[in-house]
Amino acid sequence: MGYETATQGLGATRNFYGPRDSNEGTEGSHKTFGTKQQKVLDISAQSISDDVFAVDLAFLPAGALVSDAYVQVLEAFVLGGTTPTILVGTDGSEVTNGLVISEAIAEGTLITTTIFATAAGTWAAGLAADTQISVVLGGTTPTITAVGHLRVTIEYAIIE
Repeated sequence: MGYETATQGLGATRNFYGPRDSNEGTEGSHKTFGTKQQKVLDISAQSISDDVFAVDLAFLPAGALVSDAYVQVLEAFVLGGTTPTILVGTDGSEVTNGLVISEAIAEGTLITTTIFATAAGTWAAGLAADTQISVVLGGTTPTITAVGHLRVTIEYAIIE
């Protein structure tokens, strides 16, 4: 897939060229009952490889307190390396601030499970500022093939 990153004049901007699969790298939010809200991210192996989530649209707002997180595997991933993981977290510090999807979960077939227990750093304590979300690989020399699709749902409330 063709991505272009340009930094002249507009800061870090990205543009996409060529065909794109449906739901690849999409995200959305909706308010549920009371103050609870959800952020839903559709993540494919291709969107991780192309760094699709390092965009201004995928963020959690200031004051967000994450109360739960789920992952639904729609198509099993094939990860390589030593203890590979998929990290969903604060752009630039995903290892220490965010959620971890283990190799066993990512390579599972059509499973839905909670990943809130893996919340670390500011994602476990509440966010002081608008937080850009990024999805990257973790582990030692992690690799990923072109197959795999999962959906992450992050439940949170805004604490002012």
